[in-house]
Amino acid sequence: MEIDELTLAGAKRGDMHACEKIYRKFHKQAFTVAARICNNRELAQDVTQEAFISAFKRMHQYRGDAPFWAWLRRVIVNHAVSALRKQPRHDAVELEDYMSPANGDQTGMGQCMDLDQALQQLDDEDRMVVWLHDVEGYKHLEIAKLVGKTESYSKTRLNRARARLRTLISDSETAIAQNATLNATA
Repeated sequence: MEIDELTLAGAKRGDMHACEKIYRKFHKQAFTVAARICNNRELAQDVTQEAFISAFKRMHQYRGDAPFWAWLRRVIVNHAVSALRKQPRHDAVELEDYMSPANGDQTGMGQCMDLDQALQQLDDEDRMVVWLHDVEGYKHLEIAKLVGKTESYSKTRLNRARARLRTLISDSETAIAQNATLNATA
């Protein structure tokens, strides 16, 4: 997922058409990253907008030695982490609609829903570390630098979060099995 050199050069010069082309190409992926880290759609929308504004202001810093998406993703992650730090600590509840996959794989969909629901039950920092490490591929040292902590902090949070996820998913599967048994005998 790359962008052509002419568009990048135009964006570096401040050409609004080039910036719009970049925005349209990367907006969905940027929002997904922000939403996974923030676990709040409204905050993720704000983070995405601020990240693009910041990226366009700092386009001159993009040297081209890495894919553009990697550079932009780092800008988005930095904004998401900063936004989480500014948020008051409370549990926000957000409802999402889940659609059945086209191929009818209900078991796979159920597992995705279980994991997604379990991730939402983690606190912000644990969810952020899991997402950055396991999905985005960040190293522990990179995560530590992002949050201003030590590398061992990142490793510890990841291990605890994974253990909590295993427990949450296991509890969910047990409850589903018990409900199925009750329904079968009723």
